[in-house]
Amino acid sequence: MKADQAELVASYPDGTIGVTIKYGKGYEDTWAVFRGSVRQVRELICDYFGFECKDETGLSLSDLVVNATNLAHGKGNVASILDARVISDSPAQSPADDPWAAASASKPEQTTDDKSAWILGEIEKQGSLDDLKKVWAANQAMFSDPAVMTAYKARGRALKNG
Repeated sequence: MKADQAELVASYPDGTIGVTIKYGKGYEDTWAVFRGSVRQVRELICDYFGFECKDETGLSLSDLVVNATNLAHGKGNVASILDARVISDSPAQSPADDPWAAASASKPEQTTDDKSAWILGEIEKQGSLDDLKKVWAANQAMFSDPAVMTAYKARGRALKNG
């Protein structure tokens, strides 16, 4: 992993590790630092980034750090390039006359063209864990869809339990 993406430090005297995830390449960009045992760091990263992490996910800490780094970079790019800011999706914090709050509260129409259909099919047809991992490695951006990640985990468990 490049130094501008994430850094894994495993040499603390107390046996803990540290993970630093940067939102951009510059020193002035936001950093998130996590320290503890491997399990603690995993839980901290999941909580910080809002990931749904359970022990059976099958993701190594390294894979989790890559996903978190990609998310951090995406947020950092949106903030810096588009001058965007993160807003709460909680209706309690939105004024009643805010049109953006009303728009985000409405449910979008369901479309029949499922953009994840292809990757879901690819996941299902894999015959080994190694082939399944290759699909993930080649299509990481598509795994931000929770349905895709759920299908990936389910297929991995099915292949593992054979």
